[in-house]
Amino acid sequence: MSTIQIAFVLFAAIAAGGLLLAGLIAAKAPFPGFFGPAHGIGALVALAVLLYANITGDATPDRAWWAFGVFAAGLVGGFTLFRVLFRKRAPLWMIAGHGSLGAVGLYLLYGAAF
Repeated sequence: MSTIQIAFVLFAAIAAGGLLLAGLIAAKAPFPGFFGPAHGIGALVALAVLLYANITGDATPDRAWWAFGVFAAGLVGGFTLFRVLFRKRAPLWMIAGHGSLGAVGLYLLYGAAF
């Protein structure tokens, strides 16, 4: 398994956790406070793995760099929206937008990894 494929698996796991988190927020169900920060830290680790894969790869596809840019924008946007601006309660449409950006990144990374 290549490093870029490992990055894809990491991002897919982070996306699954994000879907769980969004579902809990939409259902107004209680959840532990570490879920949000764990989602962000996991995304940061996956982004570092993707950057490493892109830099050290011999022939890195352009889609991998586009995926890196989309995921980086999602990470910065998620941090800004959910840890700075809307600390207590984020609107669901912003959560859906954040998740949509992640889905685009996964689509791009899938095309580069497989």
